[in-house]
Amino acid sequence: MKNTITTTIQKLPLNLKYKFRSRLRQKAILRTKARLAERQIDINRLTDEELEIIIQDEEDKLIDDYKSKGIIALLALLGISWF
Repeated sequence: MKNTITTTIQKLPLNLKYKFRSRLRQKAILRTKARLAERQIDINRLTDEELEIIIQDEEDKLIDDYKSKGIIALLALLGISWF
């Protein structure tokens, strides 16, 4: 399923891909900061590699959220109940 969204993004014009990826990255960074603040972890103590792993995890979660919301919206449009 992740491959389908990747191929869809690759078909978009270059400027839209860049805009999507940059906004996704910004949201992931904000979520990472919130996640670290909740756990009272100092962001300066983490290495760049550790931060990159956490941010990538948040990006993956965001993409999964977008996919599930799209499926739910499609089902609602078709009149199919999710629950």
